[in-house]
Formats: sequence, C-alpha cells, structure tokens
Amino acid sequence: MFENEEKKLHDMKLELDALTIPEDALNVAIEQGVKIAANSYRLKHRKQRKSLWSLAITAVLLLTFITSIRVSPAFASAISSIPGLGKIVELIQYDKGIQAIVDNEYYQQVNASQTVDDITLTINGLIVDETGVVVSYTLEAPYPISAVGYEDVRIFKDDMEIKKGSWSYDHPNQENQNRKEDVLNLMFWEKESFNTRSMKIEITLENEKETTFSIPFTLNQEVKKGKVYPLKQEVVIEGQKLVIDEITIYPLRVAVDITFDETNTKEIYNFQDMRIEDEKGEKWSSIQNGSSGRGFGETQQTFFLQSNYFEKPNKLYFKINQLQALPKEEAYVLLDLQKGKVLKQPSDGKIEFTSIRPNSVEVRYKQTDEVNRSLFYQAENANGEEVESNSVSMHHDEGYAYSTMYFTKPERVNPVKITFESYPNYINGDINIELK
Repeated sequence: MFENEEKKLHDMKLELDALTIPEDALNVAIEQGVKIAANSYRLKHRKQRKSLWSLAITAVLLLTFITSIRVSPAFASAISSIPGLGKIVELIQYDKGIQAIVDNEYYQQVNASQTVDDITLTINGLIVDETGVVVSYTLEAPYPISAVGYEDVRIFKDDMEIKKGSWSYDHPNQENQNRKEDVLNLMFWEKESFNTRSMKIEITLENEKETTFSIPFTLNQEVKKGKVYPLKQEVVIEGQKLVIDEITIYPLRVAVDITFDETNTKEIYNFQDMRIEDEKGEKWSSIQNGSSGRGFGETQQTFFLQSNYFEKPNKLYFKINQLQALPKEEAYVLLDLQKGKVLKQPSDGKIEFTSIRPNSVEVRYKQTDEVNRSLFYQAENANGEEVESNSVSMHHDEGYAYSTMYFTKPERVNPVKITFESYPNYINGDINIELK
C-alpha cells in the first residue's frame, strides 16, 4: 500500500543528492556564523530602538540557511545568482515571510553603484511593497568604515519623497573593515500606492563630510498590492475594549489595524502572541527583529505580523491570547536626571533602574519572552517639551533584559516623564476571528 509513497521518496532522494550546494554562498554563511559567534551581540539602530540579536538564534540561522539551500532548488538558485542576497537570507530566521519572498522571486535585483568621497555604495537589490522597503547594500572604501553609520535614508518614487515612519540599520561585525554588506529597513509612514517603477534612494553617512549618495533605479516588476480583510469586530480582554478594524496582508508584513476604546482603564502595548494561523496550524506571528507597528500611544494603532502573502490556505484565522498592559495612571516613569532619582514608577516592582544619568537611563527586568522590544517610547521635560532621544538599546544577561534610552543632550529641565513602548505585565483573553 506504500509503493507510491516509497517511489516518491526514492525519487526525491535522487533529486536531493543531485543538487549542488553553491560553495561560495555556503562559505559566506559559515564565515558569517563564525564571525557572529565570536561576538555576543549586534546593535540595530532605529529611530526609536536598537535591537539585540542572540548568539543562540544565529546558530539556528546558520542551520536554517544550509537546510534551505539543500531542500529548496529555487532558494539555492537565488542564493547563488543574486549579489547581496546573503544578508536578506539572514532575516529569514526572524521573519519566514522573507523566504517566501525569495522563493517567489519578489526580491528585485538592482546592482546600481555610485562613488562619492572615495566611498562606493552599491544597491544590490530590494524588496518593496506598500508598507516599506528592505534594501540590500554594499559600502566600500580604501580605508576602514566599519564604524560608519547613517545620518538619513530617503526613498523617492518619480522624484517624490515617500514619508517614512521609521528606519533601521545594523552595525555588522565584518572581517573586512573596508567593506560593509547589510540591509536597511524602511517603514513608510502610511500605505503607499505605486503607479510607477521609477525610484531613487538617497543615503547620507554619519561621517565628517556627511557623504551623500543619490542612486536612481527602475523596479523590474510591479509592486504587489495588499490583500484586505475588513472586519470592524469588537473584542474584550479583561475589561479592555478594542476593535479589530481590518487586516491587510502585504508581501513584507501583515498590518493589523486596531482602535482602542478611550474609556479603557489600561494602556495597552504589545500583543505577545498575536498571529494569523491556517487550517494546518501554521502560524505567522509578531515580527521579532524589525518594526513591530506604528501609532504607539494613540487610540488607533497598527501592529505588524510576519507575512503569508504567497501562501494559499483554505482557512485563515486571526488569534490573540496575551497582551501587555498597565493601568493608565502608572503608564510612565518620572525621573530627576540631574539627581539620579526615581520620583514615580509602576507599583508592580517589575522594573529596576540600574542607571540614571543626565543623558541616559537604563532599567532591567526579568526576561519573559524572546521578542526584543525596548521599554521606552518617548520623553518630555517639566515644561512639556520633548526630550530628544537619538536611540534606545536592549541587551540580555542571565535571565534579565536591559533597556536603555539615550538623550541627544543632557536634560536640565527636570523632572522628565518617560512613557513606555512595552512593559512586562500581561492580561489574557481568547480572540479567534475567521478571515477566510
């Protein structure tokens, strides 16, 4: 009764044995894994956040990379033939929607270069949809540039700038100090429609000359439109009301639009296990290393999930069981940065201040999940003016997570009020909405 199955397995074995693993790509993957293994973290710069990548996850990434090459001919072909795709592949460990993008040939090759101030920037390729763009790039110079960051990144369609909501980049720990290869991740301020393939990217470096590149290019395929599921469904979790307005599935991410009832007694932050799930139990959950949403602190917010855009499920469900929340009267900390004193903080005792300085604040708390999100969102002084923060960071140590907020200049108008972007306190429910 298993003759057909055995024949299929035998044929598959022959196909796998006949596959040639691209040695250059494999060597790059192994080399990158070794480099990262020699260091305990990488810092991700973000408009409001830096994220830490763990050594253990990187080891799994290497295994995933090798396995994917072995079992997916389309994936192997893409890796061996497309310059700069290796850095895109690294994202697969954190977002399986990226592999579907590669497998379905939605990664667009560009290979456009420009040299300014003896530095050459090459845009290897990109992934673009109506929510944002992921850019694979290479930066080279005749001198060390490993510490060079980016002052700004701007992207245009038909010479019209697309307003960005946030953007991020890595400081990859690469062996060649004169060469950097990585990705830039831009999220648009709002949904962008595309009726053109003519685009341009401008990148300004954080160096003495503020070197600026301006590289035009043309997309080789149309930008795919999102699949919209209008809902307007009200749900209640431990007395907190929210309306799931609509869910839109894009190639890069799933956007979940939610409206929070203004009469809620708690400030709601992150949804720990928000996900979409098919009839087989396959899950696409929160984005772990990238923009997790937009509109924080507002009544209407958008949360991002990994994308199943290229899948064709028979059934699809939207589910939530746990989310972060705090009583609104405790949803901030009040600090005297000059004196290094805590004037007010949540009463649950779940965070501990380890450093309070005029230009930075650090707290630690028990690590409760694997999603890396900074606690801090924004700060204002005693006059209600914004205290400008150039970055926030995270790291982990022996069961604790540490979150730090850095200020552009020392704040002298105290006390300073800092609101949260996330917080390790949870409420539970059971939301299950059928999408199709």
